[in-house]
Amino acid sequence: MKENRLVIRTQYYVEKSGTPFFCGPDELMFLGEWVTADIQLSPLSVLEAIDLVAEAQTNPAFAPEDLDGNAHTVTISPRGVRVENFFVDHVRGEYTLDDAFRVLIDFWDYCCQANPEKADARRRQYAEEQGRDPLEGIREYRGA
Repeated sequence: MKENRLVIRTQYYVEKSGTPFFCGPDELMFLGEWVTADIQLSPLSVLEAIDLVAEAQTNPAFAPEDLDGNAHTVTISPRGVRVENFFVDHVRGEYTLDDAFRVLIDFWDYCCQANPEKADARRRQYAEEQGRDPLEGIREYRGA
């Protein structure tokens, strides 16, 4: 008997062959691809990126932070988020912190739908290790 399972869909992501696929607007494509290619379904990495973007939004003295992954390097600074692909020169983009924040929060929603227990456990772990919860006060947490 075939299992009847709902497909995960958020504002910017849809499940495709069991993995997240960025389906948002073209102008955010490289940002969305960075999330799916490098962060994938690692809730700790999603929370770290959310935390860094939130810090850059509120602290003008925030020192630029580079995140390297499988295919991309991303620089987060108070001026925005720069995405570059290691392998394809034309895959690069500059994004506002607000755009990056929206895409990352949306991907967090995807993580919560894909594996709510893991997302909740990693959120608690991150808060314990860092002394703060990057999602606190943002909006009602849907993964708990």
